[in-house]
Amino acid sequence: MVSQTKITPAQFKKLSSIVYKESGIVLNEKKYNLLVARLAKRMRLKNISCVSDYIQLISDSPDEFKEFIDATTTNHTYFFRENKHCEYMIRTLDNTKPLKIWSAASSSGEEPYTIAVQLLASLFSFSIYASDVSDSMLKKCRRGIYPNDRINKIPLPLLHTYFQKGKGKWQDHVKVKPEVMKYVTFDKYNLLSDMPCDQFDIIFCRNVMIYFDTPTRQKVVTSLLKALKPGGYFFVGLSENLHGLDHGLSVVLPSGYQKK
Repeated sequence: MVSQTKITPAQFKKLSSIVYKESGIVLNEKKYNLLVARLAKRMRLKNISCVSDYIQLISDSPDEFKEFIDATTTNHTYFFRENKHCEYMIRTLDNTKPLKIWSAASSSGEEPYTIAVQLLASLFSFSIYASDVSDSMLKKCRRGIYPNDRINKIPLPLLHTYFQKGKGKWQDHVKVKPEVMKYVTFDKYNLLSDMPCDQFDIIFCRNVMIYFDTPTRQKVVTSLLKALKPGGYFFVGLSENLHGLDHGLSVVLPSGYQKK
């Protein structure tokens, strides 16, 4: 049965290698159960009971390969997660100067929309470029509909102003209002292989590099910093830091840096 899926050491090594090569994410032995759970779900959907058959499928089918990468690299997030960085921006920056912001690895969109509603409420002029490697996540971002368990930390005045309450089959969801969505542009971007083609005042790359090894973190940081304007800010997740990397940034708050 797929529900009792087991992966041999050789299969785990092969699947982990595939994920690392495509996304830079390291799936070590501690991630065995996570990989099994995500793999079993894909196998169940494809009505496949043998792991070796599924490995062959992702080798033969680009579409299923993409679904597998999505399934194994997507992580749960929510609105107003680690909001101290955004609070720092609003407290520190001049709201009369337009800001160009990049939310890299934006997952299902909660981060860029969290930034957008706060900047709108504080009368900033801004645009947000939000990117992710996952097509399924980008689809969710553009739809802008989220279950209620993602919105618990949104202050009520902002929730009432910038979100619509769902009805009928969507009664346990909210939708980001169009006046917020127009400030955010979503695009597919691979942090490992794509090169930035614009310059930004602020770059968020949070809660993704924790899954990378040191060489991959260095590669990603070097690439992203090419897109950061002098004096610009670079934010990583609160469980992350840039220790041991060559970056030339100054620390301005925990997990927050500024380019000289």
